[in-house]
Amino acid sequence: MTAPAARPDSPVSIVSILALALPSGAVFLLASLVGIFMIRIAATLGPDAVVAVNAGTRLYNVFLAIAAGINAGTLALIANAWGAGRREEANQLLGIALGLGAALGVALTALTWVAAPALIGLFGLDAGAYAESLAYARWMTLFFAPMAVFMVLATSLRAAGDARTPVLFSLLTNGLCVVLAWHWSNDPPFGLQPHVRFIAIGLGLGNLCGTALAFAAWHRSLLLLKRTRPDGRYRERVAALWKLGYPAALEQGFLQGGVIAFLWVVAHHGAAAFAAYGTGVSLLSLAMVIGFGFSIAVSVLVGQQIGAGSIANARLVTIRALRVTVVVLTAPGLLLAWYALPVALWLSGDQAIAEHTVLVIYSFTAILPMLAVEFCLGGALRGAGDTRFPLLNVIMGLIVVRFGLALVLDRFGFPVGWIYATLVADYAVKNVLLVWRFRSDRWMKLLPASTAVPAAIISPDRLHPEQ
Repeated sequence: MTAPAARPDSPVSIVSILALALPSGAVFLLASLVGIFMIRIAATLGPDAVVAVNAGTRLYNVFLAIAAGINAGTLALIANAWGAGRREEANQLLGIALGLGAALGVALTALTWVAAPALIGLFGLDAGAYAESLAYARWMTLFFAPMAVFMVLATSLRAAGDARTPVLFSLLTNGLCVVLAWHWSNDPPFGLQPHVRFIAIGLGLGNLCGTALAFAAWHRSLLLLKRTRPDGRYRERVAALWKLGYPAALEQGFLQGGVIAFLWVVAHHGAAAFAAYGTGVSLLSLAMVIGFGFSIAVSVLVGQQIGAGSIANARLVTIRALRVTVVVLTAPGLLLAWYALPVALWLSGDQAIAEHTVLVIYSFTAILPMLAVEFCLGGALRGAGDTRFPLLNVIMGLIVVRFGLALVLDRFGFPVGWIYATLVADYAVKNVLLVWRFRSDRWMKLLPASTAVPAAIISPDRLHPEQ
């Protein structure tokens, strides 16, 4: 169930990269397909329901952003411990991360429930779309805790090299989500009338069931990472998770906040333009999940190589993964762009939304090679413990460049297609900054001292990979 391991002194092969990237990408693909199905199911309930799913997804992404802090810290620390052969340390870290994930999920449920009216109000939706969006978002928040637990467990298994087990649990979970959401959107329980809230309830219950099974498997020590008795080093591990996690959480927070601000500008051009952005992203996620998979693989392998003391191989695996990612990320995006209009029309069921979605797809297709750079180089930085630079990168690219340009273009009355196209400027700036950072040695930093491999085992002759 684990990826083929390379010796610390030998370069990581493409096979090892793919063994982690493809299953990890498959998990994101399943989630993306479910997102598309939810939009298609919502389309049978009317345009307001489509807007509700897209708006609710934006708030769900805020939850993912904050949960990313725990996941980023957990992945880097467990990968480092696993690469150094410290299995018990990896098990201890997982136990702590699961508890933190559950607590965070409960807290975010309460906060999002209260803040949902104000957050959805930022989109400037009409009364019908606002009411349905609020109902969808609030029901979804009730299931944040089990979702957070599953994400931590899946991330930890990948960090140890087991990318296949999360796929199996994701197949089960997402299958339940689709069946329950589809059935209850057409035939709600207790004789109630169809409503978009039942899509959220179906999604939530599917996630709850899948998480319960995954947690039971861990509790019975059936997984690669085992349940173990706490050894009392709780504070220092939490401190290490915090040191790596809070920049990642802030990064994702700025990312989602920036996207919401960007959508606020898009919403000035009507509900169709707003819904089209979410629909287009859902479609293109079928291509982008490949990049997510490679980002996870690079983070894991870089963390493991640093844990094993091989800085050179950590850099080399990033370069190898990037070459493959550019090709496999761009090809499906070009295919989707070719059939953009019929696919968008089938998915949304609305001509106006479909026409705007085509513009979104064209803009995203143009940046797919740049996305490959962000996925691989950003993944390398996070796996090495440099979680602060990606935060600065998001602030500069998304907040300053994309949102700033969108405001200016909107102010001067440019069509919404120009606002969608600010994506290109955003990712161009971020690529320049990431390449500069990667070419330096500053990102090759050790993890927190309490968990990282001792610096003495990293010899100077390992600092530069063979070409």
